[in-house]
Amino acid sequence: MKWGFADVVRAPRLGFSAKKIWIAFLGILSATIVYSILTYVAYVTSGWTWKEVWREFRYIPWVIIPVKGVGTHLRPWSWVIWVIGVSAGVFILLTTVCAISKMTFEQLKGNEFYEVTEAIRFAMKQWKGTIGAPLVLTFLIGFLILVGFLCGLVGRIPYAGQIITGLLFIPIAFGALFVVYLAIVWFLSLIVSPAVTATTESDAFDTLFEVFSVLNDQTWRTVLWQIFIAFAAFAGVYILGWLVKKALILMHWALNLWSGTRMVGDTPYRWWEVMWNNGLWYLPRCPRVPWAEILCAKVFHLPVLLWGVEWMKPLTWADWIGGFLAGLSFHFIGMFVAGYGLATWSAGQTLAYVVLVKIKDEKDLLEEKPEEELPIEEEEKKEEEKKEEKKEEAKKE
Repeated sequence: MKWGFADVVRAPRLGFSAKKIWIAFLGILSATIVYSILTYVAYVTSGWTWKEVWREFRYIPWVIIPVKGVGTHLRPWSWVIWVIGVSAGVFILLTTVCAISKMTFEQLKGNEFYEVTEAIRFAMKQWKGTIGAPLVLTFLIGFLILVGFLCGLVGRIPYAGQIITGLLFIPIAFGALFVVYLAIVWFLSLIVSPAVTATTESDAFDTLFEVFSVLNDQTWRTVLWQIFIAFAAFAGVYILGWLVKKALILMHWALNLWSGTRMVGDTPYRWWEVMWNNGLWYLPRCPRVPWAEILCAKVFHLPVLLWGVEWMKPLTWADWIGGFLAGLSFHFIGMFVAGYGLATWSAGQTLAYVVLVKIKDEKDLLEEKPEEELPIEEEEKKEEEKKEEKKEEAKKE
C-alpha cells in the first residue's frame, strides 16, 4: 500500500477476480429475481394479466415514473409494491457490495484464501451496519421535511401566521439547507457504508459517523476518487461487454457454419437461426426514455435492446426449449459483465476508505490487532485452575 490515489487505481485489477465476480453475479441475479417478481405483482394488481406483462417485458419488467403525465400508470398500492421491490433489490445489492468489500479487505491483509461463503455470511450478519446509516438519514430527512410542512400549516393562522413565518424565515431557510446537506450525505452513505462495515464491522451509528467524517475531512479526495471509481467500473463493463459481444458473434458464426438445416414435413428450416433469434427475443426492451436509448444504441451498441427482434415460430418443442435456454443464457452473460463492474466498484470503495482512514486518522486498518493481555488476576486464576486439573489427574492415576 502506498496510501494514496495510486492504491485506488488498483480497483479494476482487484475487481477482476473469479470469486468477486461470482459474488456480484449471485447478488445481481437475486436482486433481479426479487425485483421482477414484485414488479410483476405491481402490474397485475393494476389490471394487467400475467401473459400481457410477459409479452410486453419478458423476464425483467421496467417502470417509468410519470413526469408531466408521461410514464407508467399504476394504482397507488401497485406503486407501493414496486417501491418495495426496488428497495429489496437495492438492499441485496448493498449486501453484495459488502461481501465483495470484505473479500477485498481480507485480500489486502494477505488472506488470499478467504472463501466466498464466509464473505456472504459476514455480509448477511452485518446487514444492519450496511443499510442502517441510509435508513437513519432517511428518517431524519423525512422528519425535517415534516417540520417544514408544519411550519407551512402554522402560516395558515390569520395574521399571526405571517408574522411567525417571517420571524422563523432564516431558521427555516437554514433548515432547508441542512436537509440538502443530509441528502448529499445520504447518497454518499449508500456508496460508502458497505465498505465501512466490511472493514470495521461497525454498527449503523458508527458507520454514519464515518460517512460524515469522510465527507467533511476529505471532501475533495472523496469526490474525485468516487468519480474515478465510477469511471473505472463503467470502463470495465464497456470493455468486457465489447469482448463478450465479439465472442458471441464468433459463436454465432461458428455454429451457423455447420449447423445445417432440418426438415419438418416438407419444410426446411435452420434450427440454429430460430434458436438464436428467439433467445434475443427474450431480452428486455429498452425503456422509451432518451438517456436509456442513448446507452443502448450509441454507448453499448446493442440495438436489439432498442428495437427488439420478431419472434420466429419454432417448428418443434426442442426449438422452443432451446430458444428459452438461450434467452436465459443471454441474461446470465449480461449479469456476468455487470458483475465485473460491481466487483470493480466494491474493490475501489474498499481501497478508497482504507486509504482515507489512514490519511485522516493515521490509522492502519490492515494492521493486525494485537491480542489484548489479560489482567494479572485472571492470569493467576487460570494458572491455579491448571494446577488443580493436574492434581486431579495425578490422583486419578
